[in-house]
Amino acid sequence: MDDVREISAELQRIAGSEPMDDFDTAALLARGRRGRRRRKLLGLGGAVAGVAVVAVAASLLPNLATANKQPAVAAPQNSDFGPVPGVPRGEAAADQRITHEEAERRCNLRTPGVTQKLRGTGTARSGHAQMYDLKNGTRVTNGSYCIIPGGDKPSAELVAAAAKDLLPQSAADKLRNCSVIAWVDLTNWQVVASDQSKALGSAALVAISPSGRKVVDCELTSRKSPLGDPAGSTSFATLTNLDSNDPTLDPEVRSGRTDMYVAGGGGGECVAGTCHSWNMTGWGRVASKAATTVRLRIGTGPVYQVPVSRGGWFAFTWLTSSTYDLKKPNPRVAAYDANGKIVKVFQ
Repeated sequence: MDDVREISAELQRIAGSEPMDDFDTAALLARGRRGRRRRKLLGLGGAVAGVAVVAVAASLLPNLATANKQPAVAAPQNSDFGPVPGVPRGEAAADQRITHEEAERRCNLRTPGVTQKLRGTGTARSGHAQMYDLKNGTRVTNGSYCIIPGGDKPSAELVAAAAKDLLPQSAADKLRNCSVIAWVDLTNWQVVASDQSKALGSAALVAISPSGRKVVDCELTSRKSPLGDPAGSTSFATLTNLDSNDPTLDPEVRSGRTDMYVAGGGGGECVAGTCHSWNMTGWGRVASKAATTVRLRIGTGPVYQVPVSRGGWFAFTWLTSSTYDLKKPNPRVAAYDANGKIVKVFQ
C-alpha cells in the first residue's frame, strides 16, 4: 500500500506543475483496497477556503448485471492499436498475472531507452500501477511508477488525440484515454458508471469487458504525465476470480455479485480543530439489488449523490467546501434504496 501513496504523490506533483482553470486543489487520487479509505490531510493551512460545492452529474450507460461465464468473443482488431511482443491482445491481457521480470520488460517497452527496475518481487498484474525502485535523488523522466502494459500499444495518433482532450465528456473518448494509459483496448468495453468534476480536474469510470468477466476502474486527470501523454491510473479485477488483493469488502464471498469499494481523498485548511474543504474519488459495487443511489457527506455539509447502475456499480468525484471537525474527518458514504433506506454503509 506504500506504492499507492507514492503514486498519489506523483499525480499531485504533476497537478502542481500548472494551475487549474478554477483553482489549484493540490489534492488528487489516493487509492485503497478492500474498502479501506486512504485519507491524507493535505496542506493544512494551505488549501483554498470557501470553494463552492461541485456536483457534476454522473453519466451512465446500460450495464451487465453480473459477470457471466461465457467464453470471450474475439473482437475485430482495432487498427488504432498494435501488438506488444509476447503479450495477448485485448481482454486476455487485462489483469493478467505475470512475473516481476515480465512486468519490467513491458514497462521498458513502454519507455524505450529507459530500463528502470520496478519495486518488489513476485507476481505482478497487468493494467495496475507499480512503483519504480528509485534511489534518493534519482532524476527520472518517465515518472515514479509504471502502469504495467497490456497487449495493445496505442498508435501515435491515438495518444495525440488523448493528449488533446484529457478530460473528455463522452464515454467513448474516456475509454480511448483509458486505453492509452493501460495499453489495453477498452474501446469496446461497456461503461457502467462514470462521474467527472472540472474543478477537481478528475474523472472516474467503471467499465465491464465484452465477456463480462473483467472490470476496469480508470481515473483520469486534467494533467499530462512526464511523457506528455494522459496522466491517470487504471486497475482491473477478474470478477470470476476475486481474491483478497481485490477491493472486495468480504473476500470470502464468491458469488457473482459482492460489495466492492475503493476511495481516497483529502482535505485542508484546519484552524483550531475546524477544517474546510474535502475531495474524494472512488468507485465500487453494491451487492444489494435494491440500491439506487450512493450518497456522500462530511460534517454538516450538503449531500453529494450519484446513481447506482442496474449491476450495482457507481463512481464519484466529490469536492465540497463543507466545515467539519478535525477529530472526525470521516465522510459518510452509503448506498440507499428508492425509499431512502440505507442498504450498505461503506464509510
